[in-house]
Amino acid sequence: MRATIGLLAYPTTSIKPGWKSKARSPEHQPACMTDHWDNYHRHWKLLDAPLRPTAETVAVFDRELDLKNADTLLLGVTPELAILSKSMLAIDQSATMISGVWAGNNASRRAIAGNWLSLPVDQASVDAVIGDGCLSAVDSRAARDALFSEIARVLKPGGHAAIRVFARPEVADDLHSIEATVLAGGVENFHALKWRIAMACTTRDRDQSVSVQTIRATFDSLFPDRVALAQRTGWTIASIDTIDVYAGSATKYSFATLATLIDEARPWFSDVRVVASGSYPLAERCPLLVLGSPRHR
Repeated sequence: MRATIGLLAYPTTSIKPGWKSKARSPEHQPACMTDHWDNYHRHWKLLDAPLRPTAETVAVFDRELDLKNADTLLLGVTPELAILSKSMLAIDQSATMISGVWAGNNASRRAIAGNWLSLPVDQASVDAVIGDGCLSAVDSRAARDALFSEIARVLKPGGHAAIRVFARPEVADDLHSIEATVLAGGVENFHALKWRIAMACTTRDRDQSVSVQTIRATFDSLFPDRVALAQRTGWTIASIDTIDVYAGSATKYSFATLATLIDEARPWFSDVRVVASGSYPLAERCPLLVLGSPRHR
């Protein structure tokens, strides 16, 4: 996952002429602690699919948006996506995530701190917007709507966006069935388990959210002996212990269903498509939401 939104000072320079960084009045500011993301970057190298995109997924982004000649806005600092497009501006809330994860600035790409719900980018100024899991990094229906609105605002007419989503199934998993599946060897890695637990604990209200502390507490209740779990599954203790970044965090994620995300996107985009993102663990719940024909209001 990428750092979520927060109120920060916006830089006043941009990556290329015509991309004017522009501070806008912040709206829909969620209560979210930056510390979560400042700690998160320390575990980045231990993360695996589905939390990080695979080379197969990166190729799907490129195929769907044809980014080689595009001026692209990246939501977050996902290093796997930083290699795409002619020029790229990445925006992330956490300066620590930028310094710890970003692939590095050069003549064609740059990362700045900013708020996804009030992007420091001019209207109709980018060819493409891409992001990995960013719709789950915001914690409410209102925040998702604001994010869709901002993506539509900054896209040029004819521009497209592609967001890899983490969508919970329409019928929620039962926690005991998750436990049994793990013990039977049916869950490929710890990060797929973490997302299964998160989706099972997601609320069924409009926000479809879950606190990261709930994810960790539920995991600990299902698997109190981490050494035994590692021995049973072959997962490393280091991988399992990445869940401890959730301890004491006030952060919430959202795991809306795919049908919900499509319905929420349609007021902002005339063209909404779903594209498979690969064959990695839990990929069936992590397609690309491809958005075209933005509605500028």
